Amino acid sequence: MTAPAVGSAPNRPAGGERAPHAVAQPGLVNSALFWPFWCGVRLGASLLLRMRVENAPRLPGAYVIAANHASYLDPLLLGSALPRRVTYLMTEVVWRSPLMGWFYRWNHTIPVATRGGNRDALRTARGVLQQGRVIGIFPEGGLSRDGGLMLGSPGAVSLVLNEEVPIVPVGILGADRVLPVGCAVPRLHKVVIRFGQPILPAELAALAANDRKQRLQAATTLIMARIAELTGRTPREREIAPPSR
Repeated sequence: MTAPAVGSAPNRPAGGERAPHAVAQPGLVNSALFWPFWCGVRLGASLLLRMRVENAPRLPGAYVIAANHASYLDPLLLGSALPRRVTYLMTEVVWRSPLMGWFYRWNHTIPVATRGGNRDALRTARGVLQQGRVIGIFPEGGLSRDGGLMLGSPGAVSLVLNEEVPIVPVGILGADRVLPVGCAVPRLHKVVIRFGQPILPAELAALAANDRKQRLQAATTLIMARIAELTGRTPREREIAPPSR
């Protein structure tokens, strides 16, 4: 599950099918199936991967979790680390997988087109937040091949800037050792899900307040810097920044 750039044009998936622009609350049957599944993932991760959760947020209402992404297991592990259900943004290509598409739809994920044109996805995500729920994004916009951090994608962050909800940075450590990109068989390795302090709306609003484009870029850089602190890695933005005089 990844969160690529979010554009402003209507989202029209290939084949004429249109991604839903409103996500209803999960029904009773869906929830009755989801929470036993959640318990199973949490128990399996705790026993087999010795998963440790640090500083899990206890925020009421809506918020966004933003994490690094180096393994296909990240959404499962991250979701099991929270006592609240997370609605993820993910790439439309993966969302339409013939093998796993049913699972993503069952989990009420929101498909996002990789080439922009995501007005409906944007509206859906904001609707989820307005319902007081939790959105999950991977602001790098894709899977890291080497486990290091990639550049943050401003498009993945744009949906939350006007919603005045906290953004909780998260560092996922060890998942890339359990199931790295290109590996089909999981390996046993310790996993840590490390939550940081929430970035509050006032802090985001103070970033280039008079220029939305600059504020969006500054917010993305800030989020990636916080994720870097939690993972012990250097943010890619810092690596490519021109030397200061």
